Amino acid sequence: MQQQAFYFISRKHVHDVQQMEGKLRKWRNKRDILKLLQYRENSAEASKFFKQHSQFTDSLIKRLGLEFELEGHQGCVNCLQWTPDGKHLASGSDDTNVILWDPFRHKQLQVIPTHHIGNIFSVKFLGNGCNEIATAAGDCRVLVQSIPGAVAKCPPLLECSCHVNRVKRLATSPIEPTLFWSAAEDGLVIQYDLREQHECSLSQTKVLIDLSNNFGEVKCIAVNPTKPYYIAVGANDCYIRMYDRRMLKTCTLGQTNQMGDLHKSERPPIDPNCVQYYAPGHLAMENASYTNFKLAATYISFNSAGSELLVNMGGEQIYLFDINNSRQINELQVPQLSMGRRKVPIYKCCCHPRRQDYLYVTQVWPDQKQAYIGLVKSLIALKWAEEAQKWLDYFCATHTDYAISSQVRCLRDSLEGLKASSPSKVKENDNTEPKERFIKKVEDAEQKKRLESIDYEVRFLGHCNTTTDIKEANFLGEDGNYICAGSDEGIIFIWERKQSSIVTALFGDVSIVNCIQPHPSACFIASSGIDPSVKLWSPMPEDDNINPRSVKDISAVVEANQHRMSMDPFESMLVNMGYRIPGINVEPAFQELPSCRNC
Repeated sequence: MQQQAFYFISRKHVHDVQQMEGKLRKWRNKRDILKLLQYRENSAEASKFFKQHSQFTDSLIKRLGLEFELEGHQGCVNCLQWTPDGKHLASGSDDTNVILWDPFRHKQLQVIPTHHIGNIFSVKFLGNGCNEIATAAGDCRVLVQSIPGAVAKCPPLLECSCHVNRVKRLATSPIEPTLFWSAAEDGLVIQYDLREQHECSLSQTKVLIDLSNNFGEVKCIAVNPTKPYYIAVGANDCYIRMYDRRMLKTCTLGQTNQMGDLHKSERPPIDPNCVQYYAPGHLAMENASYTNFKLAATYISFNSAGSELLVNMGGEQIYLFDINNSRQINELQVPQLSMGRRKVPIYKCCCHPRRQDYLYVTQVWPDQKQAYIGLVKSLIALKWAEEAQKWLDYFCATHTDYAISSQVRCLRDSLEGLKASSPSKVKENDNTEPKERFIKKVEDAEQKKRLESIDYEVRFLGHCNTTTDIKEANFLGEDGNYICAGSDEGIIFIWERKQSSIVTALFGDVSIVNCIQPHPSACFIASSGIDPSVKLWSPMPEDDNINPRSVKDISAVVEANQHRMSMDPFESMLVNMGYRIPGINVEPAFQELPSCRNC
C-alpha cells in the first residue's frame, strides 16, 4: 500500500511540475514578466525553472554589449573566477597579482599580492567562504593564501613546488571544500587536502594522475559538478581522459615516471577501467599510434547537470561529448572479395550528414551504385586514400558493367592525385617511423585506450584557437543551451547548443580573448585576454542604438578563421602580429573593430 501511495504521489508531482512548466513557457513566450515573477515568488519549483530557462535567452544574448572595463592589472589577464554567489570576481595576471572585484559596482576591492614569480594561470576560491584563494603559475608553484593574510604579507597557508613545469589549471570539488587538484605540464595531477600539512618530498606528495610516461603535458582539468568522483583531464593531444577517482590510489612523487628507472620506486597497479577516453573520431584514429604535439585541449568544462563535457581543442574546433549516452566508434565492414571482410573505423565526426547517408545506403541497399560513388568521393575528400581505394576496388569488382564508366575514371584520377600529393603521410598501418619532430610513438596499452575513445555529439565552428594554450569554452546558464568561447582575433563567439549555429559574435579585445566566464545566476559575462583589463558584458537596452561591439559579417570572420587554422604556426603568429602573408587574406573581416575601448 505504501509503495502504491508513493507511486500515485510521484505521478501527481510529475503532472504538477509538467503543468507548471507549461504555464511558465507560455508566459515567457508572451513576455508576461509580472506573472512570471509572481509565480516565482509562490513556488520553489517555479523559481528553479525560471532560473534555468531565463538566465540566458536568445533575445538577451543578441543584445549583449560591453558594459564596463575593469582596469588595474599591469599584464595579460590569464584567469577569471566568480565566487559561488556571484557577488565578486577574481582575476589573475602576468603581473603575479590577483585582484578581487565588485563587478556590479565596477569597483576594485582588493589587490592581492602573491609569492609567484611567474605568470598566474589559474585562480580558485577555496572552502565554504571566499576568504581563501589558490593560485597556480608559470613558476611551477601552487599557493594557497587567505585574502587578509596575503594583504598583510603573511606566509602562504600552503606552498607547493612539487611540479617541475608550468602549472596551468586548478580544480575544486563542489562537495569537498578541503580538496583541490593542480594540473601541470610535467604530466602530473597532484591532490591537496587542506586538512593536512603539505610537504614537498618524494614520499609525501600525493600524485593522483601521471601522464608523463607518454610525453603528456596536462593542460586543463575539470571536476564533474554532480558526480565529483569523475575528473576530466586534457593534455597536449586530442584525447580527454575521464578518471573515476574512486578507482584511483594516489602515489608519491617518487613513484612517478619522472624519477626514471634508477630512482623510481614501485607504484601500485592501476585499474585499466578507471579511465575512459573521449576524442573527435577523425582525430582519435589519426593520432592513436603517436602523440602529435600540434594538438592540445586548452580547456574543458562540464554542464551544470554533469552530463555533458565541452572541450576547446587547440588547433581544432570546440567539441561537446555526452558522457551518459556514449557514442562508440562505428565500425563499417568493407567487403573484399578475396580477403573476406575488413573492418575500417568510420567516425561520426568525419562525415557530414550527406556522407553519413552514403554509409547508411550501402549497408541497407547494397545495390545502389550512386551511394558507392558518393562514399568514395567523401573518403577522397577526407584524404583517406587507402579506404577510398578499397571501396572503389570492391565497387568495380561487384559492378563490372560500371567499372569503365566516366564517373569511375574521374574517381581513379582523383585518387591518384591524392596519393601523389601526400606520399609521406603517416598512416596507422604504416611500418615507417614518423620523421616529424612533433610526433612521438606511444605504448600499446595507451594506443588501445585511444582507439576505444568515445566520439563527440556536437561540434562548434567559427573561432580560431592556435596561438595560446589557455583559451576557454563554457556553457552559458544552468540549462547550458548556449556555448561561448574567445578567439585568436579577439572576438567572442556564442553558439546555440542544439543547432551549433552562431547566435552572435562580439569584438572582445584588440588581440586574443582567452578567458570567458559566465555569471552563476545572471545574464552577465566576464572576459579577458592579452589586454590588461577585464571586460564585463550584459544585455543592452532595447532601443535603436547600434551595438558597436557586434560583428556584422560573421561569415567573413568564420572564413578568415578557417584560413588561420590551416596556416603554419609561424605564419599564424606573423598574421597575429599584423604582417601580411601572400595569398592569405584575413583582414577584411576585422576592419570593423571599434577603436574606442569604453564604447
